Amino acid sequence: MHETDRRRVSLAGLGLIGAGAVLGLALAGPGDQQDDKPAGPPTATAPADPPRSPPAPS
Repeated sequence: MHETDRRRVSLAGLGLIGAGAVLGLALAGPGDQQDDKPAGPPTATAPADPPRSPPAPS
């Protein structure tokens, strides 16, 4: 019988191949579900300018 030449593959090489496959599937797969409602307006922490008082009558 004819013997086949088989190459030995290291476990580190198999780990790299597996990690690449998982990363490729994660990047190619659909994204997480996001909320359908739009984001609200940004909340202000302080007013930009203090309110001005009306001019005094002369």
